[in-house]
Amino acid sequence: MNRIKEWFLDLYYNLEDKVEEYFFQRKRQKRKQKASMSEDEYRAYTADQKKRTMKKTAVCLICAALCLLLVFGIVGLAKLFSGGKTPETEAMTETESETEAPVYPVRDITVGSTGCMLLHSPFIDSYPDAEGNYDFSSIYKFITPYYSAPDYMTCEFEGALGGEELGYSGYPSFRSPDIIIENIRDSGVDLQMLATNHIYDGWSFGFNRTMEVYEEKGIAYTGVRKDTNQKHYYIADINGVRVGFVNYVYETTNMTDGPDKSLNGMYLEEQDAPLLNSFNYDDLEPFYVEMENNIYAMRQEGARFIIANLHWGTEYQLEESQYQRDIAQQLCNMGVDAIMGGHPHCEQPIDVLTSQDGSHKMFCIYSMGNALSNQRTYLLMEEMPTGHTEDGVMVTLHLHQDASGQVTITDVELLPTWVYRFSETSGSKYYILPLDDVENLEATTGISGIKDEAQASYERTMEELGPGLEKAKQAF
Repeated sequence: MNRIKEWFLDLYYNLEDKVEEYFFQRKRQKRKQKASMSEDEYRAYTADQKKRTMKKTAVCLICAALCLLLVFGIVGLAKLFSGGKTPETEAMTETESETEAPVYPVRDITVGSTGCMLLHSPFIDSYPDAEGNYDFSSIYKFITPYYSAPDYMTCEFEGALGGEELGYSGYPSFRSPDIIIENIRDSGVDLQMLATNHIYDGWSFGFNRTMEVYEEKGIAYTGVRKDTNQKHYYIADINGVRVGFVNYVYETTNMTDGPDKSLNGMYLEEQDAPLLNSFNYDDLEPFYVEMENNIYAMRQEGARFIIANLHWGTEYQLEESQYQRDIAQQLCNMGVDAIMGGHPHCEQPIDVLTSQDGSHKMFCIYSMGNALSNQRTYLLMEEMPTGHTEDGVMVTLHLHQDASGQVTITDVELLPTWVYRFSETSGSKYYILPLDDVENLEATTGISGIKDEAQASYERTMEELGPGLEKAKQAF
């Protein structure tokens, strides 16, 4: 029915154009004829043309009326004369309802996120085989079923891929073997966040090589880009729901008068600086402007839900800082739907923020802790001797997209994780262990003597995140 209407409307507008063109040409012709006729001849000609014009105008009006009647009146007339819907009218209504069906499929999806993965020196020393080849896949043996469970999974990879040219190292310059990002992908992670304070640990060469390796291996990433023509964000189509991801890291300089920026005191080369998503705590306005542009662009590309991954905060602090709260509130006001935080190397609380106008709610976890590291209790006696650096969490958002395209959080789940370290002849080895069933963890993993430490890790996580989780469940 809509196509029929469009056809008749096109016909009507075409006739309208023809009528206007006719009168325009007649005016031109009159001007030419008047110049060549006598006064009496021109009066006779004018009278004749008036008659002709009236006839043609009447014909055009009748045609236009018929078109309008066909476009808008058929259904109404049928109802008027039949006293109700005719079978033909009902068929038209069905066709119209089909063409006006919702654009967006109704879907329920899950999006998972976890914290920082960084390889300290023991990983570099203990994992190569006799030929010097690395493989970290065993680390993910027990966590892979959990990372693979959501429809889409993300994490932070903290470090750079400098290759054999730069060599491999842990703290303070995290230059990791290339294979680690494949091991992470194979564990079930779909998208890796690279805007961290260690992405420039291989200087310009390592920074650019990192992106080249991701591109060569076909592994999705965001937070950095190969050139300024690429986007600051990443959009994933997750079972018919388009979700936008954007990743930023804090800068470590206070320079606001120029393009220079640095991470951990390492100045980025002029050509590299625009390729890193970053913000300056002392000059946040450019970040907010860029984020507004990102959000607008993602919405224009069809993103129905937006997640910001922020590498921010103060290391070894169990509470978020005021500037984290301020930034989170500003992003909530802009329409960001969820914030996943990292960097402090321990977990920080969950909160639900409401925009200033009261129209929007946003999920926020200020830090998801360490998904993988060697930051053990006995190594951090001054910074954090409490064990929190061994803890991490996997956050799963349950999202529902309705027929209008609105996507809302319907539930939030947490999976506490613990980095277990053990020794072999080659050195220290690690597992990321899920703590959803600590009581039976030894039986399910075959590892004895870990229950007490695992239970302590679980309790630390739930003490830190439990109240915020309950708030989120009530809000959503």
